[in-house]
Amino acid sequence: MRCFNVFFIFLLVLSCKEEQSVAQTVTSRYVNLAHLDRLYQAVRLPNGSEVGTVGIYSEAPDYRLVTDADEGFTCIDDVSRAAMLLLREPDLTTSADKQAKLRTMTEFVLQLQSDEGYFYNFLWPDRSINKTFKTSVAEPNFWSWRALWYLTDAYPYYQRADPALASRIETSTQKLTTLIVRDFGRRRQEFTVVKGVQVPKWLPFGSGSDQAAMLLISLTTLQQRTPTADKLTLIELLGEGILAMQYGGPGQYPYGAILSFENNWHAYASDQAYALLRAGKALNKPAWQAAARREIDNFYPYLLREGLLESLAIEQTGNEWKAIDTRKFSQIAYGVRPMVWAALEAYDQTKDARYADMAVQFAGWFLGKNPAGVIMYDRATGRGYDGIGANGVINKNAGAESTIESLWAFQRLEQYPEVLNKLN
Repeated sequence: MRCFNVFFIFLLVLSCKEEQSVAQTVTSRYVNLAHLDRLYQAVRLPNGSEVGTVGIYSEAPDYRLVTDADEGFTCIDDVSRAAMLLLREPDLTTSADKQAKLRTMTEFVLQLQSDEGYFYNFLWPDRSINKTFKTSVAEPNFWSWRALWYLTDAYPYYQRADPALASRIETSTQKLTTLIVRDFGRRRQEFTVVKGVQVPKWLPFGSGSDQAAMLLISLTTLQQRTPTADKLTLIELLGEGILAMQYGGPGQYPYGAILSFENNWHAYASDQAYALLRAGKALNKPAWQAAARREIDNFYPYLLREGLLESLAIEQTGNEWKAIDTRKFSQIAYGVRPMVWAALEAYDQTKDARYADMAVQFAGWFLGKNPAGVIMYDRATGRGYDGIGANGVINKNAGAESTIESLWAFQRLEQYPEVLNKLN
C-alpha cells in the first residue's frame, strides 16, 4: 500500500511538472497561436488545389466557427493577415507545422486572383469563390492590397524555401502591380472640398489614405527589390496624397491627424503613420517621416487622453478645423494595433523612449487598460475579442480579424524586449 502511495505521489508530482511546463510554454510569450490554429482549416477547391483557410467568425461561448450568408466562411483579408503573422514567427524555419500552414495559405491567396489581376475576397462553404458580393468582387480595394502586402513580403522567404512557388508569387505581384500602375499611376493631383476640408482625388476611392497606406508599404518593398520609374512615380503620388490628408498640429485640432477618407478619421486601418515612416526611411523621404511623427507626437496623445476613439469628422471654418462628429465606440483590435506599430516604428528609427512608452500605453488596451477595464486579448487562449461597445459592453466573440490584429501587436512588441518588459 505504501509503495502504491509513493508511486501515486510520484505520478502526481510528474503530472504537476508537465502541467507547469505546458503553462510555461503558453505564457513565455505574449503571442499564443492556439485560437488561430482553431480557426485554421485546410480545404480543397473545386480545381483540386489544397488551400489554407481562416474562419472569419468565432462565436462565444464555445467559439464555434460561423459562416456569413452573404460573404462566406473565409477571406483574403484574414488569410493574408494570418500568413503574414506566421511569416514573422521566430521558429518558422524549424516548425514543419507552421511551414505547412503558411504554404497552404499562400496557395489560397494565389488561387483567389482574378484573370485580370485584382483579387476576389471570400470563399463559400462549398469551396467555390464568391465573385459577386460587394465585399468580394475582384476590384482595387482592401483585399487586393492585403494580398499584395502579403505576397510581397513572402517572396524572399520562398526564394529560399520554394523557388517554384516564389516564381508564381512574382508573376502574381507583377500582374497586380501592372494594374495598379495603370489605374492609379497617372492620376492628376487634383483636389475636392468636403465640409470645407480640401482632400485629394487621386488616391483609392479618391481620398482613401487608409488604402493608400497599404499600397505604399507594398510598393516600397517592390521598388527596393526591382526599381522602376513607374512604381516610383506612383509611390510618390500615394505618399503626397497621404500627406495632403493631414490636418492640425501641436495645439491645433485635430492635432496632426491623417484623415482616412474625405473629412473623416477612423481608427481601423489607420496605418498611414506607419507606412510613411517605413517608406520615408526606405526611400529617403524625411518629410514623410516628419509628417508621421507629427501625427504620433500630437494626435496619439490626444487619443490616449480621450480613452481612444473610434472615429471623428471635421469641418473647416476660416483657419480652424472643428469636430462635427466624434465617436468613442466601438473600439476594436484593428483600431489599436496600427498605433502600436507606428509608435514602435518611430522608436526603432529614433530610439526615443517616448515612443516606446506610447506603444506600451496603446498595447495596454489589449490587457485591460481600456474603457471597459476588461482584457481584450487573452494570452492564455490566444483569443482576441471582437470589441468594446457603448457603455463598456464587450463582444466576447473572437473572430479572425480581432485575433490576428491582437497577435500582430504583441508579435511586434516581442521584437523589443526592453519595451515589452514595461508591460509586465
